[in-house]
Amino acid sequence: MGKVIVVGFASPIHKHRISALNGVDAVIYSEDDVGNVKVGDSIPVLLILSGGVSRMVARFVDLNGIRSAMILSHSLNNSLASAISARAILEERGVAASIYHLDSINDVPKVVKVMESILRIKGSKVALVGVDDKGSVGEAFERKFNAKVDAIPMSLFEEAVDKVKNTDAKSFMDDVLDRLAFEVPLDKLINVGKVYVALLGIARNYDALALNCFPYLIKHGVTPCLALAKLNEEGRLTACEYDLKSLFLMMVFHALTGYSGWIANVNDIEGNLVRMSHCTIALNMIKSGKVVTHYESGNPYSISAEINARTVTAASVSSDFNNVYVFTGLLNRSGNLNLNACRTQAEIKVNFDSSVILNYAPANHHVIVPGNYVNELMVFLRMLGVNVIKYSSLV
Repeated sequence: MGKVIVVGFASPIHKHRISALNGVDAVIYSEDDVGNVKVGDSIPVLLILSGGVSRMVARFVDLNGIRSAMILSHSLNNSLASAISARAILEERGVAASIYHLDSINDVPKVVKVMESILRIKGSKVALVGVDDKGSVGEAFERKFNAKVDAIPMSLFEEAVDKVKNTDAKSFMDDVLDRLAFEVPLDKLINVGKVYVALLGIARNYDALALNCFPYLIKHGVTPCLALAKLNEEGRLTACEYDLKSLFLMMVFHALTGYSGWIANVNDIEGNLVRMSHCTIALNMIKSGKVVTHYESGNPYSISAEINARTVTAASVSSDFNNVYVFTGLLNRSGNLNLNACRTQAEIKVNFDSSVILNYAPANHHVIVPGNYVNELMVFLRMLGVNVIKYSSLV
């Protein structure tokens, strides 16, 4: 991945309004200066500092052979007006361009950091743990993002778990015992601690993991849910059910929000309500939690928790990673909602007929994060060649 370079554009009449800018590599004030800044192999961000620069931006893009551009605007100096003009001109010339509107000009470094994290998905290395083959989805991920997907057989994972000493699992046990209320016996908690330590060891060699958890829990009578909850809180992204599609979205959301996201089943729809559930959730996404049995198996352990959010964003991705379907809504309630479903449950109020999900969802699993990040998904996923489709637009 090339370095992200931020190039600012301001008209000469606005030059006196432009002060020192944090995170900006160069500023161009006239068309005569356009040729003095070279992008090379870098990834350009076009920061519109003032009005009257759209043609200057187009000339810069032409000279540097840029085919895809992120445009940043802000609320001062007619920046947004010029950004819209620049985007329209670039798109007429066949350049894929999108605008991200800043809350503050001081947010440039933060946006660059997000871009760098998103772009690291290209060339990333992920592991499917507990499987013998990466499968068609793994191959699609590799093709789409020039990535590497390794399949780690269950036998090798079980060997890694068996090698973990009881003492190595103690810190994990102490932490979850201190923070979660256990409503089930603790006799198998040490087993989950060993799973956590084994996955932690594997994670050091990868950008993210996805675990084939059901065969493990059936054979060993213990679920990895708590281990995944702690790993994801720590930013060591780990998806359950070896779901590489959800793992991709977790990588995206972590870059955008700092949260891994909650993988959730769609359990029920009713008018403008969507009810969802799953048996694990990152510990930094909950405000209260208890440990109970796993829904399908009755084995220990799963998490039943309230989600610490009011507004949420949910997304699901197609098997070829070309399209992400997304909605945002208000979290009506969460925790133990007495649904006949997985242990952490949520009811989300949306602004469209939720039945549209039945006909367009690319998968059951949706990844959910606190906040409204639909616009960010639309802008930043474009850099990866991924389209974002709002469920509300399909009604």
